[in-house]
Amino acid sequence: MSKTTLRVAIIGAGMIAEAGHIPAWQGTPDSEIVAIASRTAAHAQEAAGRHGIPRAYDDWRRMLEETRPDVVSVCTPNATHREVAIGALEAGCHVLCEKPAATSHADAVAMFAAAEAAGRVLYVGQNGRFAVSHRAAWEIARAGHLGEMYYAETAAMRRRGVPTWGVFHLREYAGGGPVYDIGVHALDTLLWIMGNPRVVAVSSVTFRRIADRDEGLITSLSESGAPLGVHHPRPFDPGEVNVEDLAAAFVRLDGGGAVTFRVSWAANIPEGFGETVILGTEGGLRLQPLTLFGRMGRYQADVTPLVPPDPDVPFHGIHQETAHLARVIREGEEPLVRREEVLNVMAALDAIYRSAAEGHEVQVA
Repeated sequence: MSKTTLRVAIIGAGMIAEAGHIPAWQGTPDSEIVAIASRTAAHAQEAAGRHGIPRAYDDWRRMLEETRPDVVSVCTPNATHREVAIGALEAGCHVLCEKPAATSHADAVAMFAAAEAAGRVLYVGQNGRFAVSHRAAWEIARAGHLGEMYYAETAAMRRRGVPTWGVFHLREYAGGGPVYDIGVHALDTLLWIMGNPRVVAVSSVTFRRIADRDEGLITSLSESGAPLGVHHPRPFDPGEVNVEDLAAAFVRLDGGGAVTFRVSWAANIPEGFGETVILGTEGGLRLQPLTLFGRMGRYQADVTPLVPPDPDVPFHGIHQETAHLARVIREGEEPLVRREEVLNVMAALDAIYRSAAEGHEVQVA
């Protein structure tokens, strides 16, 4: 594709669209947002007015037909990702789809098949990979400083961070709770750093013990992952919550490696509880703060790489993601997030929910 301006459309006018995708695309060189769609016409019109987007729709299919964008950002609830992404791909658009790719491995497979058939890019928004320290960890692992990576732990644990402003807590829209919301980032980042070892079996448990109780606690939107961009919060009723608020899993990897995984929206834990650590035969790695544990001759040694900080921009990973996707489309740059990596993570997420429901370890086909 030539250096002509990429025409972008946004589907969904919620928090992640307004705080992440819209400013990211508006900051991406040679790109312009031509339209936005939401199932609520007033929300689409208000978002368009706030961000200077010329056209607003309450029907995303009509928007695609009338505006013919080059790229679509899918910022709708998880359970709609398959329908919307495939519809956009079939309309001839490249697609940036928010994580998780879908609410099942089978749906994600269908989405990538549609992208291949259309000759378009389907890029799943695993933007945690753009964190400077995560990229450095990937480079350290690739350089062999860890040796054979055989065990790791990762966690995304909030003390009281239930999203009370949208539909994340409703299974019919979200498909699941924190596993799909924040756990997918933790697991994706870890498996990427480890070289995407195939997930072969999972034993897990899920709980709903706190999110469905009206505790009367004072919390903030920022605690639930929404530092800005919430303009039309949905009234929250804890009695509606029908997804997990905590999950824990033991994940077996091809080649004999293993991962312990924990995620929560609400748990009685100290702030900052849980970290990502990778153990290898030559060294170990902690992600926050990034530290390499190894040896120098006869002495044990800890190395703290001097890694630049991430940009002080809300959802900075999405800004880097849109710029990267523009280069993938225009210049054929190698995608940072690959189909086989997305499908490996989706297979793990499927197995986490299936194991928890069945009460035993399950194999991943």
